[in-house]
Amino acid sequence: MTSAPSAAISPASRIPATRSRVSCWDRCRPFAIDLQQTDIQERAHIQEYFIQDDWKVADRLTINAGLRYTLNLPSTEINGQTAVFNLETRQLEYPGAEPVRPLKKDNFDPRIGAVYRLTDRTILSSGYAKVWIEMAGITTPFTTPNFPFLQDVSQRTLDNIAPAFVLAKGPTVTPVSPTPTAGLGQGVFTVDRTLGSGYVQQWNVSIQRELTPNTVVEVSYLGSKITNIGIPDSNINQLTEEQLTLGPTLLERVANPFFGIVPRSSSIGDPTITRAQLMKPYPDYTAVSFYRNNVGTTNYQGLGVSIRQRLSHGLLYSAAYTRSKLTDIASSVFDASILTGPLTNAAVADSHNLERERDYSTGDIPHYFAVSVVSDLPFGKGRATHLGGVVGALVNDWTVASFMTLQSGVPVAVTQAHALGYAGFTTQRPNLVGDPTIPADERTPARWFNTAAFATANQFTIGSASRNPVRGASYRDVDLALMRGIGVGGGREFELRVRGLQPAEHRQCRRAGGAGRTGELRDDHVGARSTRGAIRGEVLVLNSKTPREPQTPAAPAPARQHLRRAPSTAP
Repeated sequence: MTSAPSAAISPASRIPATRSRVSCWDRCRPFAIDLQQTDIQERAHIQEYFIQDDWKVADRLTINAGLRYTLNLPSTEINGQTAVFNLETRQLEYPGAEPVRPLKKDNFDPRIGAVYRLTDRTILSSGYAKVWIEMAGITTPFTTPNFPFLQDVSQRTLDNIAPAFVLAKGPTVTPVSPTPTAGLGQGVFTVDRTLGSGYVQQWNVSIQRELTPNTVVEVSYLGSKITNIGIPDSNINQLTEEQLTLGPTLLERVANPFFGIVPRSSSIGDPTITRAQLMKPYPDYTAVSFYRNNVGTTNYQGLGVSIRQRLSHGLLYSAAYTRSKLTDIASSVFDASILTGPLTNAAVADSHNLERERDYSTGDIPHYFAVSVVSDLPFGKGRATHLGGVVGALVNDWTVASFMTLQSGVPVAVTQAHALGYAGFTTQRPNLVGDPTIPADERTPARWFNTAAFATANQFTIGSASRNPVRGASYRDVDLALMRGIGVGGGREFELRVRGLQPAEHRQCRRAGGAGRTGELRDDHVGARSTRGAIRGEVLVLNSKTPREPQTPAAPAPARQHLRRAPSTAP
C-alpha cells in the first residue's frame, strides 16, 4: 500500500517533498523521500577562439592549418548548493560559489590537413585534429554534487518485526543539515580536482583515384582516440579482490563502532555490522563515488574502401565497406540526472581496477557495408523512350532506388544475479570457463552463445568474464524506392515516392540472458529475429529541380568517418 505524505512530514521537516515511497502493508520496508529547499541551478560556460588558413604551397600541394583555444569554465551552482567529500578529512566540504574543479587554461587544439595531387586523377590527403570536450568527458556540462541540498531521507524498521511507522500517524523524518558530518551513514560524492577537460584526437590518410570522369574509388584509414572520457560513477568504498578471499568471515556481524554516531535510519546504523563493512576504506559511509569521473579512454582504428559514381546516363551509385575496431573502458557514461547520492547499480565491476573494464566497445561494429543505387527507368523525357498518351502519363519519368546495409552485430554484456553488495560492488559478472562462441549454423535466438562457457561466480569473487564477452546478431537491411518528379511550373515540382521498407530478414539484440533465459538473445524493442516489410507513399514539394544523389545509409559514428577529408579547422 502506498501513500503520499504532505510536504510537512513532521515539525522537524519543513523542506518541500519532491518524491516519496511508502510501503508497510505486508512487509516492513523503509520509507524514503527526496527533499530540497530551493531549485538546483547549475551554470557552465564555454569560450572558444580559433584561427585558420589555407596555404597553397605548390600547384599540387595545399595545406590547411588552424588552432583552436577552448576555455571550459568550471560549473557552479548559483546559490552555492554544492558539497564535496574530502577523502583525507573524511568529511564534506562546502565550496559555496567557488568551482569544484579549477579552470584549465592550456586547452589548445591544433589542426592540420594536407592534400597532394599525385597525378591528374589521383589525390592523397591526410590530417590530424585535436578537439577538447567538456570537463565531464562528454558533451554535457560537468555540474556539481548537490547532497545535502538535495537529499534522500528515510525511516526504516529496526527489527524487521515492528513497522517503520504506522500510516495513521505518518512517518517522521528529519532532514540532514549541511554540516561536515552530514553524509555519515550515506553515500557521498568526491571529486578528482586534478582532472580537466577530455579531448578527442583524430588522424586520417586517404587516397582517391578517378577511374572515369564520373567514378571515384577511395581507400582510407582513420584513427581516433578519446582521453578523459566520462565513465559511470563507481563506488570506491569497496573491498579489494584480495580481501574477498577471506570468504564467509566477511559476513560475520561484529560490534558497530559507529553505533550512535551514524543515523539509525542508515543501513549501517545498527548495533552490529558486517566485518566487510568495517574493512572498507570508509566504513562509516555506505558509498563514496567520484563524481563525473572522466578517466576513461577509447581507441578506434578503421580501414575503409569506397566507390562512387555521379549521375551519368541515368545511373548513380555508391558503395562503402569499413573494417574497424573500437575498444574502450566503459561504453556508457555516468547518469546525467541530478542525484541525491551515488547509484547502487553502476556498471563498473571493480573500481580499484578499471582496466578490467577494457573490452570491445558496445558500439564496436567490425564489418560495415552499405550500397545505394539510383537508376532512371528508360521511359520519359530525355530517356531512351518517351511514351505518349495514357500509358506515358503513367510510366514516364520514374526512377528506382535501392539501399542496402550489412553490418556485424555489436558486443553484448553477460551478467549474473548480484551477490557482492555487502562488499560495496554494484555489479557482478560470471566466470568465463570456455569459448562462448558457437558455430553460426547452430545459433538460435534461444541459444545464441555457448552457455556452458559461463559459470556462476560465488559471492566472494568478482567473476572473470570480460565486460562484453558475447557478440550479438548481425544486421541486414534493404530498402527499395520508386520515385517520380512532377513539374508544376516556376522551378517547383512534386515528387511522388513509393517505398518498400526492410523486406530483408534481420536479427538484432541488445542483451543476453536474464532470469530463466540463460543464453537467450533479447531486445527490449526489437524481436530477436524478424522479417518485416512495408509500403509507404510520400509526396514531397521540392523548391527546384536538382539531380538526385544516392543517400547511402550512414555508418555508425566511428565507421562513417572513413570518408572524411583532412580535418577542417573551421568551427
